[in-house]
Amino acid sequence: MALGQSITDAGTWWLKGAWLDLGLGIALLSVIETARHRSRAVVPSLRIVTHSSEILVRKNETLVFQPLFANMTRPCHLDSYEDDGLGELTEATQVYRAVTIERYLSDLTCLEIAAPLGQAFARCYWRAWYQPGHIPDAHVFYVDMHDKVIWTNKRSPVGFVSALHEVHPCLKQAFVHGRGGHALFCLTYAADVHLSEVVVVVAQQLEQAIGHPIIQVLVTDREGLSIEVLGALARKNKGFVTLLKANQYRSEADFRRRGRFRQIKDARTGQTTHRVADADFQLGPDVQVRAALLYDLDRPDHLIGLITTVGRTQEPDIRRIVGWYLARWNTQENSFRSMIAFVQLDINFGLRAKQSVPDRRVAKQIIDLTNHLRAVTQKQETKIARLAEQAQNLEKRTARYDQHMMQLVRSSQRRELRSPQSAVQRQQQILELRQRHHQYLLKLVTRQAKLEREIETHRQEQSNVTQALTQLNPQATFFEVDTEKDQIVAHLRIALHNSALWARDHYLSSMYRHATPLTLWRTFFNQDGFYRELADRIVITLKSFGNPQVQREAVAACERFNERRIKTHSGKRIEMRVVDCI
Repeated sequence: MALGQSITDAGTWWLKGAWLDLGLGIALLSVIETARHRSRAVVPSLRIVTHSSEILVRKNETLVFQPLFANMTRPCHLDSYEDDGLGELTEATQVYRAVTIERYLSDLTCLEIAAPLGQAFARCYWRAWYQPGHIPDAHVFYVDMHDKVIWTNKRSPVGFVSALHEVHPCLKQAFVHGRGGHALFCLTYAADVHLSEVVVVVAQQLEQAIGHPIIQVLVTDREGLSIEVLGALARKNKGFVTLLKANQYRSEADFRRRGRFRQIKDARTGQTTHRVADADFQLGPDVQVRAALLYDLDRPDHLIGLITTVGRTQEPDIRRIVGWYLARWNTQENSFRSMIAFVQLDINFGLRAKQSVPDRRVAKQIIDLTNHLRAVTQKQETKIARLAEQAQNLEKRTARYDQHMMQLVRSSQRRELRSPQSAVQRQQQILELRQRHHQYLLKLVTRQAKLEREIETHRQEQSNVTQALTQLNPQATFFEVDTEKDQIVAHLRIALHNSALWARDHYLSSMYRHATPLTLWRTFFNQDGFYRELADRIVITLKSFGNPQVQREAVAACERFNERRIKTHSGKRIEMRVVDCI
Protein backbone atom coordinates (compact mmCIF):
# COMPACT_ATOMS: atom_id res chain seq x y z
CA MET A 1 0.00 0.00 0.00
CA ALA A 2 1.31 3.42 -0.95
CA LEU A 3 2.22 5.60 1.99
CA GLY A 4 0.85 8.71 0.37
CA GLN A 5 2.11 12.28 0.13
CA SER A 6 5.15 13.20 2.18
CA ILE A 7 4.36 15.89 4.80
CA THR A 8 6.27 17.68 7.52
CA ASP A 9 5.34 17.48 11.18
CA ALA A 10 2.91 14.61 10.67
CA GLY A 11 2.89 13.93 14.41
CA THR A 12 0.71 17.03 14.83
CA TRP A 13 -2.22 14.81 13.90
CA TRP A 14 -2.05 13.43 17.43
CA LEU A 15 -2.78 17.00 18.57
CA LYS A 16 -5.58 17.45 16.06
CA GLY A 17 -7.06 14.19 17.32
CA ALA A 18 -6.86 15.48 20.90
CA TRP A 19 -8.46 18.79 19.83
CA LEU A 20 -11.37 16.83 18.34
CA ASP A 21 -11.41 14.29 21.15
CA LEU A 22 -11.84 17.06 23.72
CA GLY A 23 -14.72 18.54 21.74
CA LEU A 24 -12.91 21.85 21.32
CA GLY A 25 -13.48 22.09 17.58
CA ILE A 26 -17.24 21.66 17.96
CA ALA A 27 -17.30 24.10 20.89
CA LEU A 28 -15.49 26.80 18.90
CA LEU A 29 -17.72 26.30 15.86
CA SER A 30 -20.86 26.47 18.01
CA VAL A 31 -19.74 29.73 19.65
CA ILE A 32 -19.03 31.29 16.26
CA GLU A 33 -22.35 30.11 14.80
CA THR A 34 -24.26 31.62 17.72
CA ALA A 35 -22.34 34.90 17.56
CA ARG A 36 -22.65 35.39 13.82
CA HIS A 37 -26.35 34.56 13.87
CA ARG A 38 -26.75 37.30 16.46
CA SER A 39 -24.61 39.73 14.43
CA ARG A 40 -26.04 39.23 10.93
CA ALA A 41 -28.41 42.13 11.36
CA VAL A 42 -25.87 44.26 13.22
CA VAL A 43 -22.72 43.77 11.10
CA PRO A 44 -23.85 42.26 7.78
CA SER A 45 -20.61 43.29 6.07
CA LEU A 46 -18.48 40.73 7.94
CA ARG A 47 -17.23 37.99 5.60
CA ILE A 48 -17.50 35.45 8.39
CA VAL A 49 -21.28 35.80 8.26
CA THR A 50 -21.41 34.06 4.87
CA HIS A 51 -18.80 31.34 5.52
CA SER A 52 -19.84 27.70 5.36
CA SER A 53 -19.09 25.52 8.38
CA GLU A 54 -16.32 23.79 6.38
CA ILE A 55 -14.55 27.11 5.80
CA LEU A 56 -15.00 28.08 9.44
CA VAL A 57 -13.42 24.83 10.57
CA ARG A 58 -10.43 25.17 8.23
CA LYS A 59 -9.75 28.74 9.32
CA ASN A 60 -10.26 27.84 12.97
CA GLU A 61 -7.76 25.01 12.74
CA THR A 62 -5.29 27.25 10.92
CA LEU A 63 -5.44 29.71 13.82
CA VAL A 64 -5.17 26.95 16.42
CA PHE A 65 -2.38 24.83 14.92
CA GLN A 66 -0.32 27.52 13.20
CA PRO A 67 2.16 27.90 16.16
CA LEU A 68 3.20 24.26 15.72
CA PHE A 69 4.69 24.81 12.28
CA ALA A 70 7.98 26.63 11.67
CA ASN A 71 7.38 28.68 14.82
CA MET A 72 4.66 30.75 13.16
CA THR A 73 3.55 32.83 16.11
CA ARG A 74 1.38 35.29 14.15
CA PRO A 75 -0.85 35.12 11.04
CA CYS A 76 1.63 37.32 9.16
CA HIS A 77 4.10 34.41 9.20
CA LEU A 78 1.83 32.31 6.98
CA ASP A 79 3.11 34.01 3.85
CA SER A 80 6.61 32.65 4.46
CA TYR A 81 5.45 29.09 5.19
CA GLU A 82 6.42 26.79 2.33
CA ASP A 83 5.78 23.29 3.73
CA ASP A 84 2.60 21.25 3.42
CA GLY A 85 2.02 19.93 6.94
CA LEU A 86 -0.37 22.70 8.04
CA GLY A 87 -2.41 22.56 4.85
CA GLU A 88 -3.00 18.81 5.17
CA LEU A 89 -3.69 19.10 8.90
CA THR A 90 -6.48 21.61 8.25
CA GLU A 91 -7.73 19.64 5.20
CA ALA A 92 -7.33 22.72 3.03
CA THR A 93 -6.25 22.63 -0.62
CA GLN A 94 -3.53 25.10 0.34
CA VAL A 95 -2.44 27.08 3.34
CA TYR A 96 -4.38 30.31 3.82
CA ARG A 97 -2.62 33.58 3.17
CA ALA A 98 -1.79 35.88 6.05
CA VAL A 99 -4.29 38.56 5.03
CA THR A 100 -7.10 35.98 4.99
CA ILE A 101 -6.45 34.73 8.52
CA GLU A 102 -5.81 38.23 9.86
CA ARG A 103 -9.15 39.37 8.43
CA TYR A 104 -10.81 36.27 9.86
CA LEU A 105 -9.37 36.94 13.32
CA SER A 106 -10.58 40.53 13.08
CA ASP A 107 -14.07 39.24 12.23
CA LEU A 108 -14.00 36.97 15.29
CA THR A 109 -13.03 40.02 17.31
CA CYS A 110 -15.98 41.98 15.94
CA LEU A 111 -18.27 39.09 16.92
CA GLU A 112 -17.01 39.44 20.53
CA ILE A 113 -16.69 35.71 21.10
CA ALA A 114 -13.97 35.85 23.78
CA ALA A 115 -16.27 35.50 26.80
CA PRO A 116 -18.51 32.68 25.49
CA LEU A 117 -15.47 30.90 24.01
CA GLY A 118 -13.69 30.84 27.37
CA GLN A 119 -16.82 29.43 28.99
CA ALA A 120 -17.33 26.79 26.29
CA PHE A 121 -13.72 25.61 26.47
CA ALA A 122 -13.89 25.51 30.30
CA ARG A 123 -16.82 23.10 30.05
CA CYS A 124 -14.81 20.88 27.70
CA TYR A 125 -11.87 20.76 30.11
CA TRP A 126 -14.16 20.07 33.03
CA ARG A 127 -15.81 17.15 31.27
CA ALA A 128 -12.44 15.79 30.21
CA TRP A 129 -10.51 15.91 33.46
CA TYR A 130 -12.55 17.08 36.44
CA GLN A 131 -15.65 15.00 36.70
CA PRO A 132 -16.01 13.63 40.25
CA GLY A 133 -13.61 10.78 40.85
CA HIS A 134 -11.34 11.48 37.88
CA ILE A 135 -8.38 12.92 39.82
CA PRO A 136 -7.52 13.27 43.53
CA ASP A 137 -8.33 16.60 45.19
CA ALA A 138 -10.32 17.75 42.17
CA HIS A 139 -12.09 20.27 44.44
CA VAL A 140 -8.85 22.29 44.84
CA PHE A 141 -8.18 25.06 42.31
CA TYR A 142 -5.40 27.60 41.81
CA VAL A 143 -5.64 31.29 40.85
CA ASP A 144 -2.71 33.42 39.77
CA MET A 145 -1.79 36.29 37.46
CA HIS A 146 0.31 36.03 34.32
CA ASP A 147 1.95 39.23 33.05
CA LYS A 148 2.05 40.12 29.34
CA VAL A 149 4.30 43.06 28.54
CA ILE A 150 2.95 45.84 26.30
CA TRP A 151 5.61 47.77 24.42
CA THR A 152 4.08 51.20 23.92
CA ASN A 153 5.05 54.85 24.17
CA LYS A 154 1.53 55.91 25.11
CA ARG A 155 0.55 56.66 28.66
CA SER A 156 -0.84 53.31 29.84
CA PRO A 157 -1.57 51.41 33.04
CA VAL A 158 1.56 49.87 34.54
CA GLY A 159 2.20 46.97 36.87
CA PHE A 160 5.11 44.97 38.20
CA VAL A 161 6.28 42.45 35.59
CA SER A 162 8.10 39.62 37.31
CA ALA A 163 9.95 38.55 34.15
CA LEU A 164 11.45 42.04 33.80
CA HIS A 165 11.69 42.74 37.56
CA GLU A 166 10.34 46.22 36.93
CA VAL A 167 7.14 48.24 36.59
CA HIS A 168 6.02 48.33 32.96
CA PRO A 169 2.87 48.67 30.80
CA CYS A 170 1.34 45.23 30.62
CA LEU A 171 -1.78 43.10 30.75
CA LYS A 172 -2.68 40.89 33.69
CA GLN A 173 -4.23 37.53 32.86
CA ALA A 174 -5.97 35.88 35.81
CA PHE A 175 -5.82 32.10 35.38
CA VAL A 176 -7.66 29.31 37.14
CA HIS A 177 -5.85 25.97 37.07
CA GLY A 178 -7.21 22.64 38.16
CA ARG A 179 -5.43 20.27 40.50
CA GLY A 180 -4.14 18.28 37.52
CA GLY A 181 -2.23 21.26 36.14
CA HIS A 182 -4.68 22.22 33.37
CA ALA A 183 -5.43 25.85 32.62
CA LEU A 184 -9.22 25.94 32.77
CA PHE A 185 -10.14 29.59 32.47
CA CYS A 186 -8.60 33.03 32.17
CA LEU A 187 -9.69 36.66 32.17
CA THR A 188 -7.59 39.60 31.01
CA TYR A 189 -7.28 42.79 33.06
CA ALA A 190 -5.40 46.06 32.94
CA ALA A 191 -1.98 46.29 34.55
CA ASP A 192 -3.16 48.14 37.64
CA VAL A 193 -5.50 45.35 38.76
CA HIS A 194 -4.30 43.41 41.80
CA LEU A 195 -4.71 39.66 42.22
CA SER A 196 -6.71 40.08 45.44
CA GLU A 197 -9.29 42.10 43.47
CA VAL A 198 -10.05 39.32 40.99
CA VAL A 199 -9.63 36.04 42.90
CA VAL A 200 -13.29 35.77 43.74
CA VAL A 201 -14.46 37.11 40.36
CA VAL A 202 -12.50 34.68 38.19
CA ALA A 203 -13.50 31.72 40.37
CA GLN A 204 -17.14 32.77 40.15
CA GLN A 205 -16.88 33.11 36.36
CA LEU A 206 -15.51 29.58 36.08
CA GLU A 207 -18.36 28.16 38.12
CA GLN A 208 -20.88 30.06 36.02
CA ALA A 209 -19.33 28.51 32.91
CA ILE A 210 -19.61 25.00 34.37
CA GLY A 211 -23.14 25.64 35.62
CA HIS A 212 -22.75 24.61 39.26
CA PRO A 213 -20.33 25.07 42.19
CA ILE A 214 -17.18 23.02 41.69
CA ILE A 215 -14.62 24.89 43.80
CA GLN A 216 -14.25 23.96 47.45
CA VAL A 217 -10.74 25.33 48.02
CA LEU A 218 -8.85 28.15 46.29
CA VAL A 219 -5.06 28.41 46.49
CA THR A 220 -3.12 31.59 45.65
CA ASP A 221 0.27 33.06 46.35
CA ARG A 222 0.52 35.80 48.99
CA GLU A 223 -0.57 38.47 46.49
CA GLY A 224 -4.07 37.08 46.70
CA LEU A 225 -4.34 37.65 50.45
CA SER A 226 -6.77 40.19 51.84
CA ILE A 227 -9.37 40.27 54.58
CA GLU A 228 -11.97 41.00 51.90
CA VAL A 229 -11.05 37.84 49.95
CA LEU A 230 -11.30 35.70 53.09
CA GLY A 231 -14.71 37.14 53.88
CA ALA A 232 -16.07 36.79 50.34
CA LEU A 233 -14.95 33.16 50.05
CA ALA A 234 -16.26 32.34 53.52
CA ARG A 235 -19.70 33.66 52.52
CA LYS A 236 -19.57 31.30 49.53
CA ASN A 237 -18.47 28.36 51.74
CA LYS A 238 -15.13 28.06 49.96
CA GLY A 239 -11.82 27.44 51.67
CA PHE A 240 -8.75 29.56 51.04
CA VAL A 241 -5.04 28.73 51.24
CA THR A 242 -2.26 31.27 50.87
CA LEU A 243 0.92 32.63 52.44
CA LEU A 244 1.28 35.46 54.90
CA LYS A 245 3.31 38.43 53.76
CA ALA A 246 6.77 38.81 55.25
CA ASN A 247 5.83 41.90 57.27
CA GLN A 248 2.88 40.18 58.95
CA TYR A 249 4.94 38.00 61.28
CA ARG A 250 8.46 37.73 62.68
CA SER A 251 8.78 34.37 64.40
CA GLU A 252 6.88 31.41 65.86
CA ALA A 253 6.01 33.62 68.81
CA ASP A 254 3.46 35.40 66.62
CA PHE A 255 1.53 32.14 66.26
CA ARG A 256 -0.20 29.84 68.72
CA ARG A 257 0.99 26.33 67.98
CA ARG A 258 -1.65 23.59 68.19
CA GLY A 259 0.46 20.47 67.80
CA ARG A 260 3.89 19.01 67.27
CA PHE A 261 5.98 19.40 64.13
CA ARG A 262 5.51 16.64 61.56
CA GLN A 263 7.41 15.72 58.40
CA ILE A 264 6.24 16.19 54.82
CA LYS A 265 7.60 13.82 52.18
CA ASP A 266 7.76 14.29 48.44
CA ALA A 267 5.22 11.98 46.82
CA ARG A 268 7.51 11.13 43.89
CA THR A 269 10.86 10.70 45.66
CA GLY A 270 9.75 9.75 49.18
CA GLN A 271 12.31 12.18 50.63
CA THR A 272 11.46 14.48 53.54
CA THR A 273 11.27 18.05 52.25
CA HIS A 274 9.48 20.06 54.95
CA ARG A 275 8.33 20.01 58.54
CA VAL A 276 5.09 21.61 59.63
CA ALA A 277 2.99 22.26 62.72
CA ASP A 278 -0.67 23.26 62.98
CA ALA A 279 -1.25 26.69 64.55
CA ASP A 280 -3.53 29.71 64.86
CA PHE A 281 -2.80 33.26 63.74
CA GLN A 282 -4.43 36.59 64.52
CA LEU A 283 -4.78 38.11 61.09
CA GLY A 284 -6.75 41.14 62.22
CA PRO A 285 -8.45 42.53 65.33
CA ASP A 286 -11.46 40.31 64.77
CA VAL A 287 -10.01 37.71 62.39
CA GLN A 288 -8.29 34.56 63.62
CA VAL A 289 -7.34 31.91 61.07
CA ARG A 290 -5.78 28.51 61.01
CA ALA A 291 -2.10 28.57 60.16
CA ALA A 292 0.79 26.29 59.35
CA LEU A 293 4.29 26.81 60.71
CA LEU A 294 6.28 25.58 57.73
CA TYR A 295 10.02 25.03 57.35
CA ASP A 296 11.75 24.01 54.14
CA LEU A 297 14.58 21.66 55.05
CA ASP A 298 16.79 23.41 52.50
CA ARG A 299 16.29 26.62 54.56
CA PRO A 300 15.75 25.25 58.07
CA ASP A 301 15.89 28.66 59.80
CA HIS A 302 13.39 30.38 57.50
CA LEU A 303 9.80 30.26 58.77
CA ILE A 304 7.04 30.21 56.15
CA GLY A 305 3.68 31.34 57.46
CA LEU A 306 0.83 29.68 55.63
CA ILE A 307 -2.80 30.41 56.51
CA THR A 308 -6.06 28.75 55.57
CA THR A 309 -9.77 28.99 56.23
CA VAL A 310 -10.14 25.21 55.87
CA GLY A 311 -11.18 24.17 59.35
CA ARG A 312 -9.87 21.25 61.37
CA THR A 313 -13.16 19.41 61.08
CA GLN A 314 -12.99 19.71 57.27
CA GLU A 315 -9.35 18.64 57.05
CA PRO A 316 -7.65 17.63 60.33
CA ASP A 317 -4.23 16.98 58.77
CA ILE A 318 -2.43 20.28 58.16
CA ARG A 319 0.08 18.43 56.00
CA ARG A 320 -2.54 17.83 53.35
CA ILE A 321 -3.38 21.54 53.19
CA VAL A 322 0.30 22.42 52.96
CA GLY A 323 0.58 19.85 50.17
CA TRP A 324 -2.09 21.71 48.21
CA TYR A 325 -0.04 24.87 48.43
CA LEU A 326 3.29 23.21 47.65
CA ALA A 327 1.71 21.70 44.54
CA ARG A 328 1.09 25.25 43.25
CA TRP A 329 4.50 25.37 41.60
CA ASN A 330 3.99 22.25 39.48
CA THR A 331 0.30 22.88 38.98
CA GLN A 332 0.39 26.52 37.91
CA GLU A 333 3.85 28.06 37.69
CA ASN A 334 5.21 25.25 35.52
CA SER A 335 2.05 25.46 33.41
CA PHE A 336 2.78 29.12 32.68
CA ARG A 337 6.33 28.24 31.68
CA SER A 338 5.10 25.45 29.46
CA MET A 339 2.50 27.60 27.71
CA ILE A 340 5.08 30.32 27.11
CA ALA A 341 7.51 27.82 25.59
CA PHE A 342 5.05 25.68 23.62
CA VAL A 343 2.31 28.06 22.42
CA GLN A 344 3.94 31.49 22.88
CA LEU A 345 1.46 32.67 25.51
CA ASP A 346 3.40 35.93 26.00
CA ILE A 347 2.70 37.29 22.50
CA ASN A 348 0.10 40.06 22.29
CA PHE A 349 -2.54 40.34 19.59
CA GLY A 350 -4.56 43.30 18.38
CA LEU A 351 -3.77 45.70 21.18
CA ARG A 352 -5.58 48.62 19.65
CA ALA A 353 -5.75 51.76 21.77
CA LYS A 354 -9.21 52.64 22.94
CA GLN A 355 -10.36 56.18 23.48
CA SER A 356 -8.48 57.71 26.34
CA VAL A 357 -10.11 57.05 29.70
CA PRO A 358 -9.65 58.72 33.10
CA ASP A 359 -6.33 57.75 34.58
CA ARG A 360 -7.25 55.43 37.45
CA ARG A 361 -3.81 55.83 38.94
CA VAL A 362 -4.23 59.58 39.25
CA ALA A 363 -7.78 59.20 40.53
CA LYS A 364 -6.59 56.74 43.17
CA GLN A 365 -3.70 59.00 44.13
CA ILE A 366 -6.10 61.92 44.54
CA ILE A 367 -8.41 59.82 46.71
CA ASP A 368 -5.51 58.47 48.78
CA LEU A 369 -3.93 61.91 49.23
CA THR A 370 -7.28 63.51 50.05
CA ASN A 371 -7.96 60.84 52.68
CA HIS A 372 -4.44 61.28 54.00
CA LEU A 373 -4.86 65.05 54.18
CA ARG A 374 -8.15 64.61 56.00
CA ALA A 375 -6.54 62.23 58.50
CA VAL A 376 -3.56 64.52 59.09
CA THR A 377 -5.82 67.54 59.52
CA GLN A 378 -7.92 65.63 62.02
CA LYS A 379 -4.81 64.62 63.97
CA GLN A 380 -3.59 68.22 63.93
CA GLU A 381 -6.92 69.59 65.11
CA THR A 382 -7.06 66.97 67.86
CA LYS A 383 -3.62 67.93 69.13
CA ILE A 384 -4.33 71.68 68.90
CA ALA A 385 -7.45 71.05 70.98
CA ARG A 386 -5.39 69.00 73.43
CA LEU A 387 -2.84 71.83 73.66
CA ALA A 388 -5.61 74.34 74.39
CA GLU A 389 -7.08 71.97 76.97
CA GLN A 390 -3.71 71.71 78.69
CA ALA A 391 -3.45 75.53 78.79
CA GLN A 392 -6.86 75.67 80.47
CA ASN A 393 -5.82 72.95 82.89
CA LEU A 394 -2.66 74.93 83.66
CA GLU A 395 -4.69 78.03 84.38
CA LYS A 396 -7.03 76.15 86.70
CA ARG A 397 -4.19 74.27 88.36
CA THR A 398 -2.23 77.50 88.90
CA ALA A 399 -5.29 79.20 90.39
CA ARG A 400 -5.77 76.29 92.80
CA TYR A 401 -2.06 76.35 93.60
CA ASP A 402 -2.09 80.06 94.33
CA GLN A 403 -5.16 79.73 96.55
CA HIS A 404 -3.72 76.76 98.42
CA MET A 405 -0.37 78.43 98.83
CA MET A 406 -2.01 81.58 100.21
CA GLN A 407 -3.92 79.53 102.73
CA LEU A 408 -0.76 77.73 103.85
CA VAL A 409 1.18 80.97 104.21
CA ARG A 410 -1.55 82.59 106.31
CA SER A 411 -1.91 79.51 108.45
CA SER A 412 1.82 79.38 108.90
CA GLN A 413 1.91 82.97 110.09
CA ARG A 414 -0.82 82.34 112.68
CA ARG A 415 0.78 79.18 114.01
CA GLU A 416 4.19 80.72 114.20
CA LEU A 417 2.98 82.79 117.09
CA ARG A 418 1.65 79.77 118.97
CA SER A 419 4.25 77.05 118.31
CA PRO A 420 7.56 77.05 116.44
CA GLN A 421 7.11 73.30 115.73
CA SER A 422 3.77 73.76 113.95
CA ALA A 423 5.26 76.60 111.96
CA VAL A 424 8.05 74.33 110.74
CA GLN A 425 5.51 71.70 109.65
CA ARG A 426 3.55 74.27 107.74
CA GLN A 427 6.71 75.44 106.00
CA GLN A 428 7.41 71.84 105.00
CA GLN A 429 3.94 71.60 103.49
CA ILE A 430 4.52 74.79 101.54
CA LEU A 431 7.80 73.42 100.24
CA GLU A 432 6.21 70.13 99.14
CA LEU A 433 3.34 71.94 97.45
CA ARG A 434 5.80 74.13 95.56
CA GLN A 435 7.84 71.05 94.46
CA ARG A 436 4.75 69.17 93.22
CA HIS A 437 3.62 72.22 91.30
CA HIS A 438 7.05 72.62 89.79
CA GLN A 439 7.12 68.94 88.72
CA TYR A 440 3.68 69.37 87.21
CA LEU A 441 4.91 72.39 85.28
CA LEU A 442 7.93 70.48 83.97
CA LYS A 443 5.74 67.59 82.77
CA LEU A 444 3.27 69.99 81.24
CA VAL A 445 5.96 71.93 79.43
CA THR A 446 7.39 68.64 78.10
CA ARG A 447 3.97 67.48 76.86
CA GLN A 448 3.25 70.86 75.33
CA ALA A 449 6.60 70.91 73.55
CA LYS A 450 5.91 67.42 72.17
CA LEU A 451 2.43 68.45 71.02
CA GLU A 452 3.81 71.57 69.39
CA ARG A 453 6.44 69.51 67.54
CA GLU A 454 3.77 67.03 66.37
CA ILE A 455 1.48 69.88 65.31
CA GLU A 456 4.33 71.37 63.32
CA THR A 457 5.05 67.96 61.74
CA HIS A 458 1.39 67.63 60.79
CA ARG A 459 1.44 71.17 59.43
CA GLN A 460 4.45 70.32 57.25
CA GLU A 461 2.79 67.07 56.18
CA GLN A 462 -0.34 69.03 55.26
CA SER A 463 1.75 71.32 53.16
CA ASN A 464 3.48 68.42 51.37
CA VAL A 465 0.21 66.58 50.68
CA THR A 466 -1.47 69.78 49.50
CA GLN A 467 1.44 70.43 47.16
CA ALA A 468 1.27 66.85 45.85
CA LEU A 469 -2.44 67.28 45.19
CA THR A 470 -1.87 70.48 43.26
CA GLN A 471 0.57 68.63 41.01
CA LEU A 472 -2.02 66.00 40.07
CA ASN A 473 -4.35 66.62 37.19
CA PRO A 474 -7.84 65.26 37.94
CA GLN A 475 -8.52 65.41 34.20
CA ALA A 476 -5.57 63.15 33.38
CA THR A 477 -6.23 60.28 30.99
CA PHE A 478 -4.43 57.22 29.75
CA PHE A 479 -4.92 54.63 27.05
CA GLU A 480 -6.29 51.19 27.64
CA VAL A 481 -5.98 48.53 24.99
CA ASP A 482 -8.79 46.55 23.43
CA THR A 483 -8.09 43.02 24.65
CA GLU A 484 -10.87 41.16 22.81
CA LYS A 485 -8.60 39.79 20.05
CA ASP A 486 -5.83 38.96 22.50
CA GLN A 487 -8.29 37.13 24.75
CA ILE A 488 -9.58 35.05 21.81
CA VAL A 489 -6.06 34.01 20.82
CA ALA A 490 -5.23 33.26 24.48
CA HIS A 491 -8.17 30.84 24.65
CA LEU A 492 -6.97 29.15 21.44
CA ARG A 493 -3.39 28.86 22.70
CA ILE A 494 -4.55 27.42 26.02
CA ALA A 495 -6.70 24.95 24.07
CA LEU A 496 -3.69 23.85 22.01
CA HIS A 497 -1.63 23.37 25.16
CA ASN A 498 -4.41 21.36 26.79
CA SER A 499 -4.71 19.28 23.62
CA ALA A 500 -1.07 18.32 24.04
CA LEU A 501 -1.78 17.33 27.66
CA TRP A 502 -4.74 15.23 26.52
CA ALA A 503 -2.58 13.49 23.92
CA ARG A 504 0.03 12.80 26.59
CA ASP A 505 -2.50 11.44 29.08
CA HIS A 506 -4.51 9.29 26.65
CA TYR A 507 -2.25 8.27 23.77
CA LEU A 508 1.14 7.89 25.42
CA SER A 509 2.11 5.58 28.25
CA SER A 510 2.65 6.50 31.90
CA MET A 511 6.36 6.84 31.15
CA TYR A 512 5.56 10.31 29.79
CA ARG A 513 3.10 11.26 32.53
CA HIS A 514 5.19 14.25 33.59
CA ALA A 515 6.60 15.24 30.21
CA THR A 516 5.99 18.80 29.06
CA PRO A 517 4.27 19.51 25.73
CA LEU A 518 7.54 20.96 24.41
CA THR A 519 9.36 17.72 25.26
CA LEU A 520 6.60 15.73 23.59
CA TRP A 521 6.84 17.98 20.54
CA ARG A 522 10.54 17.35 20.19
CA THR A 523 10.10 13.60 20.76
CA PHE A 524 6.87 12.75 18.91
CA PHE A 525 4.73 15.57 17.52
CA ASN A 526 7.23 17.05 15.06
CA GLN A 527 7.89 13.72 13.35
CA ASP A 528 7.55 13.87 9.57
CA GLY A 529 5.47 11.32 7.69
CA PHE A 530 2.95 10.69 4.96
CA TYR A 531 -0.63 11.76 4.27
CA ARG A 532 -3.13 9.58 2.41
CA GLU A 533 -6.82 10.43 2.07
CA LEU A 534 -9.28 7.62 1.38
CA ALA A 535 -13.05 7.65 0.96
CA ASP A 536 -13.79 7.00 4.63
CA ARG A 537 -10.60 7.91 6.45
CA ILE A 538 -7.34 9.83 6.52
CA VAL A 539 -4.25 7.70 7.07
CA ILE A 540 -1.21 9.35 8.66
CA THR A 541 1.93 7.27 8.56
CA LEU A 542 4.81 8.52 10.64
CA LYS A 543 8.38 7.86 9.62
CA SER A 544 10.24 5.46 11.86
CA PHE A 545 11.89 6.90 14.96
CA GLY A 546 15.61 6.51 15.45
CA ASN A 547 15.28 5.48 19.09
CA PRO A 548 13.85 1.93 19.50
CA GLN A 549 12.12 2.84 22.77
CA VAL A 550 10.49 5.91 21.21
CA GLN A 551 9.55 3.78 18.20
CA ARG A 552 7.73 1.26 20.42
CA GLU A 553 6.03 4.07 22.33
CA ALA A 554 4.89 5.73 19.10
CA VAL A 555 3.45 2.48 17.75
CA ALA A 556 1.52 1.93 20.99
CA ALA A 557 0.34 5.56 20.95
CA CYS A 558 -1.03 5.11 17.43
CA GLU A 559 -2.90 2.00 18.55
CA ARG A 560 -4.47 3.84 21.48
CA PHE A 561 -5.30 6.76 19.21
CA ASN A 562 -6.97 4.53 16.63
CA GLU A 563 -9.06 2.80 19.30
CA ARG A 564 -10.82 6.13 19.98
CA ARG A 565 -12.02 6.27 16.32
CA ILE A 566 -11.71 10.03 16.08
CA LYS A 567 -13.35 11.69 13.07
CA THR A 568 -12.70 15.04 11.44
CA HIS A 569 -15.43 17.61 10.80
CA SER A 570 -15.83 16.12 7.32
CA GLY A 571 -16.67 12.74 8.88
CA LYS A 572 -13.49 10.92 7.98
CA ARG A 573 -11.81 8.77 10.61
CA ILE A 574 -8.19 9.57 11.45
CA GLU A 575 -5.90 6.54 11.40
CA MET A 576 -2.29 6.81 12.53
CA ARG A 577 0.57 4.40 11.89
CA VAL A 578 4.34 4.24 12.17
CA VAL A 579 6.69 2.90 9.51
CA ASP A 580 8.41 -0.24 10.75
CA CYS A 581 12.07 0.10 11.66
CA ILE A 582 14.35 -1.34 9.01
